Amino acid sequence: MAGVDGQRGWRNPGAGAARAMAWCATCMWLVLAGCAHYHARPLTPEAVNAALAVHPMTTLWVRRAHLLLPSLPPLVVHKGERLTPDLAAVVAVVGDPALRALRAQEAVARAQVLAAGLLPNPVFSYGVGVPFSGTDLTRAFRVGLGLPIESWVTRAPRVKAALRHARAVNLAIAWQEWQVAARAKALTYALIMGRAERRLLSREIRALRQSVAILADGEVAGYVTLGVAGAARLALRQTEVVSLKVRQRLASLGLQLRALLGVRARAPLRLARHMAHAAPGRGCLHSAPWLQGLTRRRLDLRALREGYASQDAALRAAIAGQFPAITVGVDRARDTSDINTLGAGIAVTLPIFNHNQGAIAEARATRRALFRDYTAHLFAARVGIHRLITRLRYLRREMRRTQSAVHALAHLEALYHAALVKHRIAALTYYQLLEQLVRQRLVLLRDRALRDQLAVAVEAASGRFEWPKACVLRP
Repeated sequence: MAGVDGQRGWRNPGAGAARAMAWCATCMWLVLAGCAHYHARPLTPEAVNAALAVHPMTTLWVRRAHLLLPSLPPLVVHKGERLTPDLAAVVAVVGDPALRALRAQEAVARAQVLAAGLLPNPVFSYGVGVPFSGTDLTRAFRVGLGLPIESWVTRAPRVKAALRHARAVNLAIAWQEWQVAARAKALTYALIMGRAERRLLSREIRALRQSVAILADGEVAGYVTLGVAGAARLALRQTEVVSLKVRQRLASLGLQLRALLGVRARAPLRLARHMAHAAPGRGCLHSAPWLQGLTRRRLDLRALREGYASQDAALRAAIAGQFPAITVGVDRARDTSDINTLGAGIAVTLPIFNHNQGAIAEARATRRALFRDYTAHLFAARVGIHRLITRLRYLRREMRRTQSAVHALAHLEALYHAALVKHRIAALTYYQLLEQLVRQRLVLLRDRALRDQLAVAVEAASGRFEWPKACVLRP
């Protein structure tokens, strides 16, 4: 009987172990079936060109929530429509390749939120012992299931920190979108005024060429002196040099704007010559309306506040991490004498040498640094707005003086031209005055372009898309 019992003792546990192994294999298969799979995405030239391709579109809808600009109504950009500065700003936010790459960080932040909310997996253990000496012995086994509970304690602050960090990332990306929009708007204003400079110079060059041709014929006929014709040719050459520099600057500005819009380098830019609204920067200029609500409007300041809140939650998680690592579990065992036991256990890490003081100190120092970083950014934002408003105020005074100079020179040019026809003044004197008039007109146009760009910079620095009601624009 002993032999029979021994044989039974060796056979039945083996069958139970086989069933346990089959059950473990089934559980492993179910777990692996729910795992993520790898999908190749090679960085080939074809894939890169497809990502950079400008997709044809008949209508482009831009939602207000996408830009995080509550004052901007939904806009529709039709194919072939002339771009105003506001429309160029919106299209740049959608088409800029750098922004499209930056928005990929949103997925990383969402993945971090997912990772912060995950709990540790239970630990399953199985062991078997086969006796190799003695009689009337059976196989021993031990099955255990343990669960670490430390992550349960720190889960809430970790999730909060990840959520705040994700909001900070979204706001930081929105701030970059805001900067790109302001840059595109300023470039559009600069191009519009630059094209006005080019038209002015083209008119002057055509007029000077006609004068040079007429004077050249008179020089050949002998009733025009060499000095008169030479002065006209000199004025023509100098104006052509200035025109060439303006065209070069326009080409550079056009390439910058096309890069922001995400179009090819030779794509035509059809800009609206006349804005639907008056150009900014013509109304009252005071810093107070721009500073009101600055911390709510500036997306970078809001991102820094969210980052500070995220770090505060991370500090809470680090403090909660002082809780000792505890693992609780249950196990079922059988020894070689065929004695079965069912028990429970607990494992506790004793916080004697390391009670997370390093992580706590680092989290506190980081939070302190973020606090100072926020105050520094707020101070710099206020100073920047004051500086831009002051520069705009003085620029307006300069423009009034330049406008007066242009009127005076235009009146004087008419008088000099009449005197030149009657041979009462030297031709060189007239053409020098004409050149000075053209240069003053160019200065006035460039001051207008600078005024518009400074006004856009004020909008960007304050987080406003429109001028405050306290600053009513005068046409």
